[in-house]
Amino acid sequence: MERSDSIDGRIFCFGECRFIPDHQLLLHRETPVRVGSRALDLLHALVRRPGDVVRKDELIRFAWPNIFVHEANLKVNIAALRRALSQGQTGLNYIATVPGRGYRFVAPVRVLDPSAGSVLPNPAGSSLGELPVAPMLIGRDEVKAEIVGALAETRLLTIAGPAGVGKTSIAIATARQIDERLKDGVCFIDLATIEDPQLVAPAVAIAAGLDSNLVNVLAGLVEALRNRDMLLVLDNCEHVLSAAAAVADHLNHALPKLLVVATSREPLRCRWESVYRLAPLACPAEENEADTAAAMSFPAVELLVRRAGIHGYRLNKADLPVLAAISRRLDGIALAIELAAPRLSIDGPAALLGLLEHSFEPLASQGGAPTARHMTLMATLDWSYRLLPAREARLLRHLSVFGGKFMLEDVVGVCGDLAAPEDIATWLESVAAKSLLSVSYHNGRRRYRLLDSTRNFASERLRAGGEQQTAMASYARYLLTLFEAAEADWSWRTREDWTARYGHWANDLRRAIDWAFTLGGDAELGVRLTAAAVTFWNEFSSVVECRMRVKAALDAIERLPFCDSILKLKLVAAHAINGCFSSSLGAEVEAALQEGQRMADQLGNVEYRLRATLGLIGVQAFSGRHRDVLSTVAQLRGIIETTGERSAAPDADRHEFTTRFYCGEIEHGHAGLTTLAREHAMIANRSRTSRFQLDRFIAIRNYLAVTTWVIGDHRGALAVARDAVEAGAALDHAVSYTHSLAMAAVPVSLWCGLLDLAQEQVTRLVEKLALRQIDTWPPSARFYQAAIDSARGDANGVERMRRAIDELAACNLRTHFPIRLAMLAEMALAHDRLDLASTSIAKALEYADQRDERWCSAELVRVLGLVRRHVGDAQGAERAFEVAVRIARQSGALSFELRAATNLAELSLQTDRRNGTMEPLRAICERFDTSFESADSLAAHRALGAL
Repeated sequence: MERSDSIDGRIFCFGECRFIPDHQLLLHRETPVRVGSRALDLLHALVRRPGDVVRKDELIRFAWPNIFVHEANLKVNIAALRRALSQGQTGLNYIATVPGRGYRFVAPVRVLDPSAGSVLPNPAGSSLGELPVAPMLIGRDEVKAEIVGALAETRLLTIAGPAGVGKTSIAIATARQIDERLKDGVCFIDLATIEDPQLVAPAVAIAAGLDSNLVNVLAGLVEALRNRDMLLVLDNCEHVLSAAAAVADHLNHALPKLLVVATSREPLRCRWESVYRLAPLACPAEENEADTAAAMSFPAVELLVRRAGIHGYRLNKADLPVLAAISRRLDGIALAIELAAPRLSIDGPAALLGLLEHSFEPLASQGGAPTARHMTLMATLDWSYRLLPAREARLLRHLSVFGGKFMLEDVVGVCGDLAAPEDIATWLESVAAKSLLSVSYHNGRRRYRLLDSTRNFASERLRAGGEQQTAMASYARYLLTLFEAAEADWSWRTREDWTARYGHWANDLRRAIDWAFTLGGDAELGVRLTAAAVTFWNEFSSVVECRMRVKAALDAIERLPFCDSILKLKLVAAHAINGCFSSSLGAEVEAALQEGQRMADQLGNVEYRLRATLGLIGVQAFSGRHRDVLSTVAQLRGIIETTGERSAAPDADRHEFTTRFYCGEIEHGHAGLTTLAREHAMIANRSRTSRFQLDRFIAIRNYLAVTTWVIGDHRGALAVARDAVEAGAALDHAVSYTHSLAMAAVPVSLWCGLLDLAQEQVTRLVEKLALRQIDTWPPSARFYQAAIDSARGDANGVERMRRAIDELAACNLRTHFPIRLAMLAEMALAHDRLDLASTSIAKALEYADQRDERWCSAELVRVLGLVRRHVGDAQGAERAFEVAVRIARQSGALSFELRAATNLAELSLQTDRRNGTMEPLRAICERFDTSFESADSLAAHRALGAL
């Protein structure tokens, strides 16, 4: 900090003090305060940057330029300055120590510049009660109309809300709107500079143009204002609440023509008072962030862009998602947005968001704050905090451990060591009334939330007071109790009830586990909390987070002196099942599942024996090992029969029917899945959705959609797939939802030739995968997108199909592997890539033979016939098509029979050998729903027409 000895005439006003640096003069109520020159220099350095942390070395250079002094001199002079500023006042500290860094001037400061026409105001803070200038309001038209309407029904209205929300601005705007209809206009009194409650009435008198030295000021005010038709605005009442309430109540009762509007963090609690709770500006919700077109319709984003534009920022539409995130991080608080706006042109949106994610220090004033009393958001919060009674301030500090919404019982559970529950309830309501907590209602229950800026501020105070470790330990223990209860509730509550009760605790869970595994935390508590939370992560499809947290807990459990066997089993089983959603289903995943089976057997735990076994079946199925699946299903049936735990029987049936289908027992597999679907026909039968990874209703239909298409019911297959997708969306279970898209909806749409529908579904799959990282499906999504592009004429799509199949093979994700190779071969032929078509279909046939994957044998032989036809081998092609028709007919694969018969008819036309292909094709077509035109049925009818 550079010192300047030039005279600029500025005067700094705070509390009941004025500081005139040019005269080295500090006044308290017009009386000079005796304090040393070095202390006054330090005061000058601090008030020039109110709210900012001024480093110790900067203060020393400013007060002792070109002289080396020990830091002790700084401490002595700061202490002297604090004593001088107190002057018998309410004990509020103007200077805060920031340990290890420096000092911060925390009181609101008003800077007067006589050279610019400013004059020292009277205690009311406004010359003759005139309305101050306020910036144009954004997004507050409806609020302003509501307040104007309310003033037609009440004569005393308090606008209450948190620090920086814009109470003063809306009060001024409202006053300007109704000024014209009031004969005697508006009188505005800013009480921010009034520290002594006894000065409230004199401040109102001065603003109204009266003598403040009256013996009875209130009586004088009543007499002077008796016949006036006017509005009195009392701004910033919270620190002199009782006195402001007494004045407002007295005047409201005595003067029937007088309107009074007050602004305060909390209501005045007067007779006949109406309260308007001013909410922050609306921000885009996180789930709607992708809708950039709508972002500017939110007032918080509009205010940020407009204010930033004054400082040189020019809007780029690509920035809108980041701007939405910034407005959300600032909770729509107008002051915070005003303070952040100048940084946009300096740091850029992404960098500014990164800074705000870690700290609110970027909101320190750079000289462009809208008013002097709002020099920084942190200063206003500090001022509000220091007005709290000690017990409420302590509760606010401890509330900063919560990461989201909470209720009274949560506060009692976490802060029960502070006081009796009834006292905590009283203090909580008081803190909420002072607008330091946001209050909302859900299902008739009252919920609280700290705005991010308030939480950040209170958390710093908790840490500075040495209370953080105790508070976090209590918080983590409460969450452990909560999530253990969630595990128990999961076995019987409906999913809607369960997710509503526990779904909002995700951020708190992260905070508690992060703390537990840090130095000074409680690793054992962290392990237990992780194990209890596995159900939560599974139910909300937080696959990556669960994998990361469980791995960390398993590493930590090895370092603990004692290990609970059941606890370790839960973590080992969760780690193994998490592997089912990884990008590679290698031997490591299977070994982890087998270890889970071994531990469950050893401990006699049936539930985790079932989970590990079903996880193993899932891995084997995904890797295309059908014989192993049937063997493991037999093991599962043995467990069910031995233990009598039949809850997993439908899942065993589903896997067996699906595997039998893949092995070529098409009609048997389809019939079994159809029966299962009838038995589980209601989406409501979905409690414990994530017990065996997938929702049962959805999982059955995902495979039934494929079998239904293969047997020739194309309309029915699309309907079954649609039911599965809609159920996944309704459940909001991303694992089940993405499975329904990747395994049912997209392939069925592609096989029906409905490219637009398939594209819509692939887009939804990609969007969901971007939100929920489930590593199983991205290669499939890339394959489907490439197949759509290829079908629409993009020659590059064929190569992308090939790369996606290679990727799937490398990851050992081989479900539908041979038919995907056949799809690649057919598309390669369409783009004249004979070499790729030949190698792909040869690989498909070899794979199907090795793995006993017979459900699509007819289709593979048909595509082999297409390759032969492409090279001019008409006889070879004809034999292949005939074999494909025969295989399809014998296995019940009517869709593949239609394709092969159509190709055979087309070949007859091409070779001019119409050898009786028309009647067989016509007979096949008659077995299809004539009201539904899939690509295959259209091709068949074209061939019939040509014949």
